[in-house]
Amino acid sequence: MRVMEDRTKIIAKPLFSGRKILWVGCVFILAVMCVSTADVIYSLRKTAAKSDAVVSGFRQRSRLLETLRTLMLRSALSPDSDGERAIESSDLPAAHLQANQILEQFGASLGASGDEATQQRLDDLKSSINQYWDSLPIIREQNASHPVTPPPFFRGAERRQIRHIARQIMELNREQQDRAGAQLHAEHDRLQGELLISSLLSLAVVFALIAGISYRIKTTERFAEQQYKDVVQARAELQTFAGRLEQAQEEERRNLSRELHDELGQTMAAALVELSRIESEMPQDTAAKAQLASVKSELEGSMRSIRDIALVLRPSMLDDLGLVPALKWQGREVARRSGLAVRVEADDDCESLPDTYRTCIYRIVQEALHNVVKHASATSVAVSFRSTNETLLLTVEDNGKGFRPASEKGMGLLGIEERVGRLAGLVRVTSSPDKGTTIQVTLPVPAVEREEVR
Repeated sequence: MRVMEDRTKIIAKPLFSGRKILWVGCVFILAVMCVSTADVIYSLRKTAAKSDAVVSGFRQRSRLLETLRTLMLRSALSPDSDGERAIESSDLPAAHLQANQILEQFGASLGASGDEATQQRLDDLKSSINQYWDSLPIIREQNASHPVTPPPFFRGAERRQIRHIARQIMELNREQQDRAGAQLHAEHDRLQGELLISSLLSLAVVFALIAGISYRIKTTERFAEQQYKDVVQARAELQTFAGRLEQAQEEERRNLSRELHDELGQTMAAALVELSRIESEMPQDTAAKAQLASVKSELEGSMRSIRDIALVLRPSMLDDLGLVPALKWQGREVARRSGLAVRVEADDDCESLPDTYRTCIYRIVQEALHNVVKHASATSVAVSFRSTNETLLLTVEDNGKGFRPASEKGMGLLGIEERVGRLAGLVRVTSSPDKGTTIQVTLPVPAVEREEVR
């Protein structure tokens, strides 16, 4: 009993809920996915902002360089030949100041992104432009005093100076184009790196979570499997214990039935014989003889009650005559007490069954007939017991009011199922309201019996 209690405590332990583990895992995975998606969106927006800033800076610097280039070209035009396109001599200082402001704005737009080579090139451009603007008034005065109409552009060294400045502007523009492309490419690479790191971290977290959930599920499955084994073992031990208890009960019933029949029954029979002798020796028509007859009648009734009790406990004919005579006697007794039409049909070759089978079949028929008398309101019942090479088939069928087996199963049917289950058999109950009830029990033929048949 101590082992059974310990195992019951183990079985009663609460099993960790795998559903909760899965829910927690799914919520965590969704959280990781949401965080990863938010990080990707943030990185994309950040990259888009930086790209817009790079493009905007590039366009601004391009406009500044284009304005500077246009200003330098206008300065090279002659006011006499080009009219409004040329810069008047009086406006040269303002144009010079505007050129310097453009260069200052260009340098400011570069900010920290400009390297030393770019800054040096910008300083060279400033120096060339300053030299040009410083020499431009003198050149114009010389051209104004020339007797021949001056050409639209200056010639010689002045033209080379203009071309040199234009080339410097183009190189600076190309360089800042390359720098803008490099910045965009670097930002693209940075975004790819962040996305890769974020994806790898998310995958690592998900794989770790999946591994943890898998380990937890396997642990839970092993625990559940161990519990199932414990339950099966406990049930098997309980069935074994119930079988032994039933055997002990049957043995006790057998002993009690024999005690009632042999000891008390014989004693009361001897007393009845003695009363009959005394009654025969007494004179007729006396009050004592009438009282003696009454005592004798009560004693006979008590003997019948004791005999009935002994037969209910364990009919001696089940052990002395066999299963088939006991079943037929049971049918006759039920018919005598209840008025039912009971028909019992059984194969005579069923007498070689072990005692556990004979007792089980007899008790099933006894319980089934008791249920018919008590609940079925039937007028007839048929009991059939047949055997084949592999199975034993017992059928009890009545024409009573029937019931719903799925919802109205009582203790009697549960007891029948327990008895049949201990012998690895099956019970099938077929019934419906107003259509009677059929109980069909199928038992495997005992191994010893099967060997004898072969």
